[in-house]
Amino acid sequence: MALWRNLESSELTRATTCRDLPRVVEANGPRSLADLRAFVTAERDRLRDEMVKRGGVLLRGFEVNEPTDFADIIAALGYRPEAENAFDTSPRSKVAESVYTSTDTPDAYPILAHNENSFMNERPRMISFFCLVEPRRYGETPLFDSRAAAVSLDPSIRAKLEEKKVCYRRRLPKKRPGWAPVMNRDWGEAFGTRDRDEIEEMVTSRGMVCRWHPNGRILHTENVVNPLPRHPETGEPCLNLQAFHRTSILRDLDEVRPRQNPVHNASLKMGLKILYALDVMPVQILYGDGTPIPDDEMAEIRRATWDHSVLFRWKKGDVLVLDNILTGHGRMNVEGPRKILASFADPVSFPV
Repeated sequence: MALWRNLESSELTRATTCRDLPRVVEANGPRSLADLRAFVTAERDRLRDEMVKRGGVLLRGFEVNEPTDFADIIAALGYRPEAENAFDTSPRSKVAESVYTSTDTPDAYPILAHNENSFMNERPRMISFFCLVEPRRYGETPLFDSRAAAVSLDPSIRAKLEEKKVCYRRRLPKKRPGWAPVMNRDWGEAFGTRDRDEIEEMVTSRGMVCRWHPNGRILHTENVVNPLPRHPETGEPCLNLQAFHRTSILRDLDEVRPRQNPVHNASLKMGLKILYALDVMPVQILYGDGTPIPDDEMAEIRRATWDHSVLFRWKKGDVLVLDNILTGHGRMNVEGPRKILASFADPVSFPV
C-alpha cells in the first residue's frame, strides 16, 4: 500500500546532510482518504517511532483534499490536537476545528527557523502541516534537525546558552497600524481576549513578566526559557529557539535575495534596520540575564541550524508531521498561490 523511503535529490531544492529527515511514506498507487486512515491506524506505532528516530514523517500521494481530511489523519495518529495555539506570535486564521493557516505573513518575508512556541516553557510536542494549495514557486517549509544543531554548536556558546538561558521580549500593540504588514498580532489577537485583567492572569500564571504602557496602547511581556531542552523520550539536548535577532533576520533575507526582486528585497532589509534602530521590533531575543546576544554568537547559532536543514518541494495533499522538539521549521519566500495548513498537539513543558 505504501513505500517507505527518504526524499530523493529531485525533490529537494538544496543539497542536505540530513538525508533521513523526514521519513517519506508514499502511496504506491491511487489511495483514498479511507485507505490512508486505515493505514495510519494500523501503522501508528511504527509511524510514531519513526517520528522519534528521524524527527518527522511526510505522507505523500494520498487523497487528502480538505482541512477536515487533514484533521482526520492527525486524529488517526493518536495525537490530541489543541483547540488553539496559546500565545502564538504568528498571524494565522482558523479554518476548521484545531486547523489553522500556517501563517498569514506576507509572501516576500522568510520566516525564521523555530520550534513552535520555543519562546514559551510549554510548547506542542507535535506540529503538522497540510498542503492544500501547492506553491507555484518556492514557498518551502525548511526543516531543521534540532539534535544535530545542538551537537554541532560551538561548545563555548552551547555552555553559555545552558548557563544563561534565553529571554524573549514581546511588544504587542493594542492595534496594528494600518501601514504595517501582517507580521505579528496585536495583544487582543495574541491572547484571544480584550480583557486586560484576564491577559495579565494568563501571562503571570506562566511565570512571565507583564507590563502595560499607559491606556493599554502597548503590552510588553518577558519570558526566560531553556533553549537546549532534553527530549522527553530520548533525553537528547535539542536546540529550540527562534532567533528574533537582527543578524538572523537580515541574513535570512540575504538567503532569499537571489529569488526575488533586488529592489524589493533591499527595501525589506532597510525597513527592518529602521525598526531595530527605533527599538520597536515585535519580538527580541537576549540572554536570560537580559544582556544582548552578540552578532557573532547569533551567527554561529544560525549556522548550526542551517547546516542541518532540509528544503523540499511541497506537493498538493502532502501531510507533514513533525516532532516539534526534535525538528524546527520555517518558511522561505513564496511566489504564486500557496496554502499550507497547520495543527498542534500534545503540549509538553520544560521548566527553567
